[in-house]
Amino acid sequence: MSGPGFRYDTVSLPSQADFALRRNAEPPGLHSELHYHDHYELLFCFTGQLPYRVEGSAFLLESGSVLLIHPYQLHQSMPAQGNAERIALRFRRSVLEQRGETLIQMFLEQAPRHKNLLVLEAKSQRVIYRILNDMLREQTEDGFGRTQVEDALLTQMLFYLARAAGPLPSQRISSEERLVQRVIEYLDDHLAEENSLPQLAGRFFTDRYHLSRCFSQQVGCPPHRYLTYKRLQRAAQLMETGTPASHAAALCGFEDYSNFYRRFREAFGVTPRQWAGRGRNPAATP
Repeated sequence: MSGPGFRYDTVSLPSQADFALRRNAEPPGLHSELHYHDHYELLFCFTGQLPYRVEGSAFLLESGSVLLIHPYQLHQSMPAQGNAERIALRFRRSVLEQRGETLIQMFLEQAPRHKNLLVLEAKSQRVIYRILNDMLREQTEDGFGRTQVEDALLTQMLFYLARAAGPLPSQRISSEERLVQRVIEYLDDHLAEENSLPQLAGRFFTDRYHLSRCFSQQVGCPPHRYLTYKRLQRAAQLMETGTPASHAAALCGFEDYSNFYRRFREAFGVTPRQWAGRGRNPAATP
């Protein structure tokens, strides 16, 4: 795994913050790198069309779309169709826990895996857009009681969103999408095993070239690279909870520690020991 194309995102949510909000309007033709973070993200799309990938699922975000991305899910935006205005809310689970079980059930328990797409009606879209813009204005003006006002606006927005959430739009799943999702679920449960492309193709009774093409189209990388990303993610999580780096590497399928060390440093920008020393604050300076 060399060169750009995968990164751990530590920019959007500072370690001392429970949530962060930003407006991000990308011009046509640009897209983000394949990345993940250790918190939740709500992505609101208000204009244009924005193709988006979340691991094995592809979405087309249009006006009124709200996409929920869970921690450690690999995702990326694709080139927008027209000027797609979107606002991204990053938040930790504590934001929901502080506001009651209703929101936890709505956002984290009832949403189907990888299909966390809501489509707002026009009235709800206007209300939530106004609240988000009020929150963004608070950030720039930094007036009296800013923290309390932001917290009140955030609470209001989350409950309006929960109130407005209707049934998920029905999607026709192709045989290729179903295949890729099955492979992803299998790899996530068998990270320490070899799982070469021929082995995966044999297990799922398909052609290796067909599997590699479908997987790359839907996920943004071939199966072996996805497996490496997930192994690195899992090893990072294990080290955060006190597992020694060498043991974490072995548990996640890295037989050669020097190979693990090199790939980990390429992906995270720090050594395994530096990462482990940060505990649960990966954005701190080593």
